Formats: sequence, C-alpha cells, structure tokens
Amino acid sequence: MSRWFYSLLLFAVLAVALELLRVEIPPLLRFGCAALGILPLAALIGRAVEAVAEHTGERIGGLLFATFGNVTELIIGLFALSEGLVDVVRASIIGSILGNILLVLGVATMVGCLKHGRLRFETRPASQYASLLALCIAGLLLPAVAELLASRAGQSHIVERGILLSDFIAVLLLLGYLASLLFSVFRWRDHPAEGEETSDDSFEPVLGARSEAAILRLLSYRQRLAHSNLPNKSGVLRELDRTLQAMVSTERVDAPPAASTGTPPATPSASGRPGEQRQPEAAPTGGQAPRSQGEPKPAPTSEAAEEKKPNLWLALLLLAAATAGVAVVSDILVASIEPFTQLLGWNPAFVGLVFLPLIGGLPEYFNTINMALDKRMGMVLAASAGSSIQIALLVAPILVLCSLLAPQRLDLVFSIVEIAVLALGAFLFSEITHDGELVWLEGLLLILLYAIMGGTVFLFGA
Repeated sequence: MSRWFYSLLLFAVLAVALELLRVEIPPLLRFGCAALGILPLAALIGRAVEAVAEHTGERIGGLLFATFGNVTELIIGLFALSEGLVDVVRASIIGSILGNILLVLGVATMVGCLKHGRLRFETRPASQYASLLALCIAGLLLPAVAELLASRAGQSHIVERGILLSDFIAVLLLLGYLASLLFSVFRWRDHPAEGEETSDDSFEPVLGARSEAAILRLLSYRQRLAHSNLPNKSGVLRELDRTLQAMVSTERVDAPPAASTGTPPATPSASGRPGEQRQPEAAPTGGQAPRSQGEPKPAPTSEAAEEKKPNLWLALLLLAAATAGVAVVSDILVASIEPFTQLLGWNPAFVGLVFLPLIGGLPEYFNTINMALDKRMGMVLAASAGSSIQIALLVAPILVLCSLLAPQRLDLVFSIVEIAVLALGAFLFSEITHDGELVWLEGLLLILLYAIMGGTVFLFGA
C-alpha cells in the first residue's frame, strides 16, 4: 500500500478521540470515520504477519497467514454479535464470500485481461477451490433448506433444531478447515507420484497470496527505482537484489539441486513471472564497473540475509497494536450501524452484505487487482477464492460457536436471496475457471451478478 493509504490512520485516531470525549456527531460521520480508520489497520495486520513469517519459516508462516487472513472480518462480526446484530453478521458472512469470488475476482479479471488479453492459469488449484467452495455452500445451504421444509410440514421446535444443526455444521466446517491446513500448510500425505513433476506456481486454498504479494511489491519497487533518475540508486538496487535472492532461496531449501549445466538459476524478473531471468542493472556510480550479464551474482551470506529481516519483536508489537486498533475501532463502527441505517433508510442486511466486507477486505482487494495487472492469475484465484473459503470454513463457524455467549444466537439459516446468489456465484466461478483461462467478459459476468445481488438486497432486503 502507498503512504497516502496509511494516512487514513488519522480517521482511526479521530474516531477513538470522539468516542472517548463523547462528542455528539451525526451517525454518518461516525460511521465514515470508523470505516476509513479500519482500512489502514487491516493493511498493517497483513504487513506485520508478513514480517513475522520471515522469522518463523514456511509452515508456521503459512499458518499465520491462514489465521490472520480474515481477522478484521472476525473482529467486526464478534462486536456485532455483542450488540445483537445477528442479521448484520449473517449478511456479512455471505457478503464477504460473494465480495471475493464475484466483485474482486471480476474486477481483477477485467483489468488484467484488458491490459494483457487472455490470461491463463493452472486448473488443478482452481479445481481444489471449486471443491472447497462446494463444501462451503453445502454447509451454508442445508440449514435453510431443512428449516424451510420443516416449517411447511408444520413440525415443532424448528428454531431450536435449526440452531442445533448450525452448531453441528459449524464443528464440521472447522474440521474441514483443519484438514485443509494439514494439506496446504503441512503437506501431510501430499507428495507427487514417482516421476511426476511438480509445479512451482501452485497456490494454497486457505493461505491466500500475501507472501507472493510481498515479493511482487518488492519487484515492482525495484523496477520503478531502476528506471528512475535518483542518485546513488545502485546501492539500494543491490540491497533489494540480495533481499529478493534470500527470499527466493528460502523457497528452494527443500528443492532438489539443479543439474550442473553452467547456467545460473532463474530468479524472479521485474514482472514477477517465475522462470524468467532478470538481467542485473548496471550500476551508474563512479569507480564501480557494471557487472557483465554473463557473470553470476554472488550468493548472499546468511549474515546479510539475517540483517535484512525485519525485527521480530517490532513485528509482533505492530501485529498486536494493529489487532487491538481494529478491535477498538470495530466497536465504534458496529455501534453506529443502526443509527446510520436509520438515517439513510437502508436495511441493515445491505450494510452487512456490501459495506462491512468492503471495509474489512479492501487492502487485500487492492493487492489482488495488482496481481492481475502482473498476469499472476494463479495468485488472484488464491487470494479471492481462498479468502472466501476461509470465511466459510473458519470465520462463520467461530461466529456461530461464539454466539453461545452473545445476547442472541447466530445460526446458519440464510435467506433465499442470499443462498441463491451464493450458489450462483460458486457455479459461475466453477464454470469460468475449469478451462484454465479467463477473458474480460467472464470478469464482467461476475461483476454483473454481484451488482444484481446488491440491487436486490438494497430494494427488498435479505
């Protein structure tokens, strides 16, 4: 994220100050200050997790990415439950899922295809995402169908049994989430058959693409710096090269050694595409000759790689502070939802379905669109579909079980409109990703379906 984005932290400070001083302001301003303040705090959580993951290694880092991937939505949902806004929480669950697989994937596909044309990706990860989305839809669809059929049959204690069924399904969804962690993070019983080649461009269903986004940001910054007219930029370029080489080398620790062919291993290019060798930049400083293109760069020492790692305790402090900030500002945001909706005449379901998911996930949405501009559609699918899967398998079950302590129980009985759009969104995702390529028209279809859902809920409610 650019520096101007983090200037929005002023709104978080303003929202907290107004709340502590008990200054009476219009609900629209209170809601706006809290919403704008959460955006940079959510981005800081992502940066802090990336910094901590550089010290913990691939497996623990992946677990951190999976755990904190949707912590903002979870915190907002918990505070909404404490206020008794069950309908808002239920709508925000569906809205977060649809916002990722419809709006984010649609916009990313459109901008990427309009810039580069037809974009291709691997079908195996997309098939895994579609399978996990099918499980998510089953868990969110069956309680509503069962309660509808029971009410038509005139059965008794429908609400109580619906809550009991929701608790049971929540536990099963959590088991599915743990199984996906074992598969994607710890690689348990996941190894290719003998003689089968593995792909380096695979992405995990529940991890998203934060670590890949960090590398892309470094590569993008290096490319801009290399083409700039700044003095003494060669030293910064060398430090960036050492940092990127160290990050890539950690991914190759478990890889078999390459055959000795006299060709240096490929490193990520400035465009971020794997397998494309990046030519070293000539250093325009006096007294230092430019490195020839055939001369391999010296491998960074472990001490140099260690020096470039961010401070672990500082990263943990930033993670704790950003999470606490999200919790405080979320409390203010949730408290202003009812006055805000009453002032504008909107129904709370529309706010939960559209606004809350955008507030919690906007920083990741920008990262996903930037990945599409760099033709990294595998990472786009990991960020969009992976986040939706995490909402359904982790966030929704936790909210259901935490509602045991809330004033009102949360169940997984959604409205007909919500489950219809959810099923259509998952079906459309499966249809446009099964062939391994995307065009701008398919992205537009996703956006149009999201707009149809938003208009329906705005006019008629959920």
